[in-house]
Amino acid sequence: MGLLDLLRGGRVQETTGYYSLHCEAHPYRLPAHKSDYVELEVKAKNTSGKELLTSLVVVVPKLLGFDQTALSREKEIRLGMLQHGEARDMTLKLWGTARTPPGNYPVKVYALSHYRDYGHILGEVKKIIDLRAV
Repeated sequence: MGLLDLLRGGRVQETTGYYSLHCEAHPYRLPAHKSDYVELEVKAKNTSGKELLTSLVVVVPKLLGFDQTALSREKEIRLGMLQHGEARDMTLKLWGTARTPPGNYPVKVYALSHYRDYGHILGEVKKIIDLRAV
């Protein structure tokens, strides 16, 4: 990740295994001690040579959440079957509360490939991005 990527919103791209993950936060920083949110844009692209049953899991640390109360800290999104080369985009709101102090918070994004059903995992690609609260 270069300096220009930091200035453009923390673009992070991971390309290993089954998927290519691209994550961006808009705005780049979360206001500390405020009930406010940033939008996390996640793009998952199937880079394997076959069709895959896919889901995304996003995990945030304590003091952040997917709702205004910051109680929900993990979210799973089932994307269904992705063809080779197909990409899906989604936008999630990451909320901070009045209890969120300034600092860096690691946000973990997993792209999981499944076989038979969502209960069986074939492989995963994991990406960790840092979200800064100021």
